[in-house]
Amino acid sequence: MQRTRYIRTGPDTISLVEVLMQEIKDLKRQVCMLSLTTPMAQLYTEKEAAKLMSISGRMLYTLRKEGKIHYRQLENNIRYSLGDIVEYEEKCKMEI
Repeated sequence: MQRTRYIRTGPDTISLVEVLMQEIKDLKRQVCMLSLTTPMAQLYTEKEAAKLMSISGRMLYTLRKEGKIHYRQLENNIRYSLGDIVEYEEKCKMEI
């Protein structure tokens, strides 16, 4: 069971949150730009990546949602690089 922590907030909390939210947006934009530098031919759809990994699309979706595999989001499309797939498989080997 996780413990809940409460923090005291002050008058500057809202402005701090706004600054952090802007930074997050900027980082997302930068990540998207980095994703675009990878040639599209080297990126795989969820279906293609799942087939390469010999797992179901649902399992790959679950791994992505749990943060266990890296991916790129290009607009509304999810893509995986071969490096993402190999990195995940290496992590699995180390756990054994």
